[in-house]
Amino acid sequence: MSGPISSSPYRAPRSGADGFGLIEVLVAMTLGLVLLGGVGYVFMGSKDMSVAQSDGVRMNESARNATDVMGRALRQAGYKLNVDAPLEPDPLSGANNDGDVSDVLIVRHDPSWTSTSKDTGVRTGKEANCEGKTVDSDNPNDSGTGAPGANVAQVVYQFRVVGTQLKCFATDKMDVDTSSGVVVAENIENMQISYGIGTGAEVIDKYIPAPDAAQYLQVSAVRVSLLVRGPSTRGVVGAPQSLDFNGAKVEIADGRLRNVVTTTFMVRNQTRWNQ
Repeated sequence: MSGPISSSPYRAPRSGADGFGLIEVLVAMTLGLVLLGGVGYVFMGSKDMSVAQSDGVRMNESARNATDVMGRALRQAGYKLNVDAPLEPDPLSGANNDGDVSDVLIVRHDPSWTSTSKDTGVRTGKEANCEGKTVDSDNPNDSGTGAPGANVAQVVYQFRVVGTQLKCFATDKMDVDTSSGVVVAENIENMQISYGIGTGAEVIDKYIPAPDAAQYLQVSAVRVSLLVRGPSTRGVVGAPQSLDFNGAKVEIADGRLRNVVTTTFMVRNQTRWNQ
C-alpha cells in the first residue's frame, strides 16, 4: 500500500524584477553625469560661438561706419570753390603719435557749391559739417583785383580716438574738448595714419607717418589702420591674440576679440599737379 504523496506548495511566478543593485545604480549615475557633462559642454561651446559671432558683426559694423565717414571726408579733401585760389589752411594736417597712442587726422574742404553770382563771379557754397552745423562759404572778391577770393570758411573734420570711440570734431584746434564731438564708431582702440606722398602724376612714391608742411600738399592717398575690439568683456578668445597692426606685432590676452582694419583712400584733388 502506498503512502501519501507529498508536494511543495504552489508558488505563482513573479510579475516584476527584484530592482537595481548598488553597482547598477552607480553605473547608471555615472553614465548620466557623462551625458549631462557632454550636453553642458556643447551648450557652453555654442554660447561662446554665438557671442563671438555677435562680436564679429558689431566689429564689422564699427569698421564700416568709420571707413565710410572718413573715406567720404578724404575723397573731398582739397575741394575748392575757386580753383585758382589756395585753401586757407591746407587740406590735410594732423598729429603723429606713438604707436600705442592714436594719431589725429584733420581734413578740410570748401562747402559744396550752390550758386555763382552773375555780377561778381563769386561762387557760394553751403554744407553741414560732422557736428551738424551749417558752414556757409565766405569768399568775397579780392579788393585789389576783383577776382573771387579764397574761401576761409571750410568744412573741417578732426578724427581722433577718445577712449574706445572714434570721434569727429568740426575744428582745427588740437586742444579740443574731447567730451564734445560726434561719435563715428564704437569699439575703436587705436588709429594710425600714414600718408602716401605722390609724384603729381597719380603715382604714390612712398608712405610716411609724419609729413611736413610741404609734403602734406603732395599727399595723394591716406592709409588708415584701425584696431577694432569686440564689445563683450567675457573671455571670447581663450588664447592670447597676436595681431599685425601698423607694421608691428601686438600681443593681447584680455579675452576680447579683436581685428585690424586697414583701408587706403585716394585724395582725388591732390593726385595730379605737374601735368
